[in-house]
Amino acid sequence: MHDALVGLLDKVDTAVAESMGVLHRPDVDVVARLARDIRVRLSYPESVVVVAFAGGTGAGKSSLFNAVAGEEVALSGGIRPMTSKPLASLPAEHAGFLAGYMDALGITERVEHDGPSWLCLLDLPDNDSVELDHRHQVDALLPRVDLVVWVTDPEKYRDARLHHGYIAPLATYQDQFIFVLNQVDRLDPEDARAVEGDFEEALREDGIAEPLVIATAAHPVAGPPIGIDRLVDRLEVARDGRRAVYRKSLTDLAMAAVRLVESSSGARGVDFETRWAVAVASAVGLALEGRAAGGAHDLASFLSELAVEIDGESGGERLQAMAVEAHASFLACVARSAEQMGAPPARRRFWRSRFVEAPGPVEEEALPEAREEDLVARVDEVIGDPVRHVLMQRGRAHAAVTELALALGDLERKST
Repeated sequence: MHDALVGLLDKVDTAVAESMGVLHRPDVDVVARLARDIRVRLSYPESVVVVAFAGGTGAGKSSLFNAVAGEEVALSGGIRPMTSKPLASLPAEHAGFLAGYMDALGITERVEHDGPSWLCLLDLPDNDSVELDHRHQVDALLPRVDLVVWVTDPEKYRDARLHHGYIAPLATYQDQFIFVLNQVDRLDPEDARAVEGDFEEALREDGIAEPLVIATAAHPVAGPPIGIDRLVDRLEVARDGRRAVYRKSLTDLAMAAVRLVESSSGARGVDFETRWAVAVASAVGLALEGRAAGGAHDLASFLSELAVEIDGESGGERLQAMAVEAHASFLACVARSAEQMGAPPARRRFWRSRFVEAPGPVEEEALPEAREEDLVARVDEVIGDPVRHVLMQRGRAHAAVTELALALGDLERKST
């Protein structure tokens, strides 16, 4: 799966590049962002599991982080919030390989540990922090790690910000979630079991099908830590879980590609050349009969209809703007043709004032001096060629998006 995703990213880059300025930017940005996240995931050894500790203020997240790391790495104490920036604890054996990954995540605070070489730990800022920047950091990092350990305590395990702000919206990532009820040493065993069961029920309400809750006391008032070995064992099981992470990334990318296909109106053709020839011939015919304003209106209407047909794309918006400009452009082409056909000065002034400067439709004289083929060529160059450029971009974008969607579908089938 790792190598297959690497090979797929070139197609993603092509689809993104061709779609810029054609499909709606938010849809393109989703695919581009997912591709960046996948590259980040592929930038560290497959044997390493990256685990992020997330949770609210006062839940003992940093203490739990230290307990799993086996040494005092993250600050813990009574000052809230303690974790102001993400902190990474890297396995010494792979610290060099993980440096680029840390750079991509924007994590500058790093230490090395001599524990399991497969375990990279991230201590995230408190997700309920009053510091808005902390929350942004958490939101940005969550989709880019292998596992998330959600840490809460007996007082905050039902906190709405945790459930409604994070867990429920991210329930599609549930295979990557582990839930910890920390500080259970503050409860008697019976109450601890009741709270653990209630926490599991709250998680089911969030859409977590089979929530795994591990009860811990990372820094108990008395006695040794509780539940740390069980948590480490669960993390070790996840060493074989990166295939699931890749599969989730692939699914996300496939859904984004479908969004691009839908944004492109199904990549249907518009038969431009045939319809354009008819529209131009009609508009030029009206101009030669002395009804240039009517021809300009009809030509602009045709382009406006074309823009509506590919609505849902940035290209449609560009064509709509061209349709607005087409009215004046067509009249300018007619006036220019009149001048080049040798119309007398008085006649040239008539065409310029009547076609270009008049506020509305006017009765016009016929323009026999403007040969039909000359005016058709001029309109085709001035108005038609820019439209063709937009439609060619659209075609390339559709081809690249379709190729990406097919490649993603094929890889999805092979991965199941």
